[in-house]
Amino acid sequence: MKLFIIEIRQRILSMHNVKKIRLIIGVTVLAAFIAAWLRYDTFGRAAAFLEETQLVYAVFELPMLAAVIALAIILLTTLLVGRVYCSTICPLGLLQDLIARLTRQFNRKPYQALSPHTQLHAAVFTLAGGAAAAGFILPLAVLEPFSTFGQIFAGIFQPLAAKFFLAAAPMVSTGINWFGQAAARPFSMQNSLIAAFLLTALTFAVYKAGRIYCNTLCPVGAILRFVARHSIFRLSIDESACTSCRLCEKACKAGCIDVVSKTLDFSRCVSCYNCAASCNFAAIKFGRATATASEKQSFLPGRRAAIATMAGAAAGYMLPKALLAGIESPAKILPPGAMNAERFYQACISCHLCVTACPSSVIKPSAAPESPLSLLKPSLDFELGMCEQNCNLCSQICPVNAIQPVESDKKKLMKIGEVEYIKRLCVVETDGNDCGACAEHCPTQAVRMVPYKNNLMIPQTDPSICIGCGSCEHICPVRPNRAIIVHPVKQQTFIEMPEPEALPDSGQPTEFPF
Repeated sequence: MKLFIIEIRQRILSMHNVKKIRLIIGVTVLAAFIAAWLRYDTFGRAAAFLEETQLVYAVFELPMLAAVIALAIILLTTLLVGRVYCSTICPLGLLQDLIARLTRQFNRKPYQALSPHTQLHAAVFTLAGGAAAAGFILPLAVLEPFSTFGQIFAGIFQPLAAKFFLAAAPMVSTGINWFGQAAARPFSMQNSLIAAFLLTALTFAVYKAGRIYCNTLCPVGAILRFVARHSIFRLSIDESACTSCRLCEKACKAGCIDVVSKTLDFSRCVSCYNCAASCNFAAIKFGRATATASEKQSFLPGRRAAIATMAGAAAGYMLPKALLAGIESPAKILPPGAMNAERFYQACISCHLCVTACPSSVIKPSAAPESPLSLLKPSLDFELGMCEQNCNLCSQICPVNAIQPVESDKKKLMKIGEVEYIKRLCVVETDGNDCGACAEHCPTQAVRMVPYKNNLMIPQTDPSICIGCGSCEHICPVRPNRAIIVHPVKQQTFIEMPEPEALPDSGQPTEFPF
């Protein structure tokens, strides 16, 4: 019986089976990520859990208990068995594996040993980390894998999936169409072009050098790389069994195996186990091992680390002030809960979860920003929709609190913009026709219809009770320039609604609140 148990354990722990288990977990997690981004309100709990498994977001959520637990699990797992996070939990890592699998059909050139790029990786990390610690989040938002994955899916795959489900909707029961309103979302060319650029760059990097992004630019990879240097259990090469056939080197997507010196740099290994599965002589072993000479080298010499960190911190302190100087009052409507431009642009990490989750599609990334700080950051575009009064989903899902949580009742009174009526463009003035669409859709009666010449009714605005939801601007039929628009406010606040009887009779329904 004991021999049977030992045999079963050996089979389970064989490198071929470990690789299969890793693939099963990776495919499952990637499917969960994709489902969460494609339709948040259907897979909201899964998405919330997946957010908490990401290292950078756990750091941002400290000292919350869930963040402490997630961070501890990630770091302890890495310390124990290496960078399994990169091969099973990281969405961008899993996407790279998928790209590698597809591109290998066209590129039969084997992988090869790569330079460690240790100092470059450490310098990138210290600059991004130092800037983030000082409040300049843009470098981290550009490099962080969870954010990059979100931008790609928000700009490319979510619109494509939505259009597919919209086309397929007549063929299936409406109950099967999980996308609901998402299927009718408009296509944003700017957003998609940015996402296409990111996907193209990632695909090229994977095609040419496998996981080179993970070991040169990824800030999460830099942290885990440092921890993995001290892993208790690791892959290593048994020199007595190795025949220098180079099969392991050719299979290593991280480029961390050098057959000539018979070394495996475990700090760069992403735990895909392709090397061990490809070895015909069982020369790749997993167990307790000592660090190689290259791994024992300092992650970055102290002097250089200090210089890089100080440079990052200096950039973090100086650049935001310079860049924010001209946008104290934002040019774009910020999501409800952003509070103000300075706070939001420095906190938002551009994961675009709010973009894909917004049921009215009013939130979109800024492709033409007023400042480098606002690049790719979400803003409201009333051409696409309006901010629903009963919806606070964006504030609920933001993983870094860039959009602060706002209760549903308070959200109805949150002022994110202020209305302006342009009489000379209104059809009542230009065409002598009644309209009233803006007043009809205003939830707070900030826009009311009042008597005008020739027995017409014309809009009258009260900016003091306008919440900036964009209902009036979205519904206005005047093109190309609308007769009523919403301007952003410098600081988001809450309005105080007068008693219903205090509001003048507009001839419109007075059911309030909302």
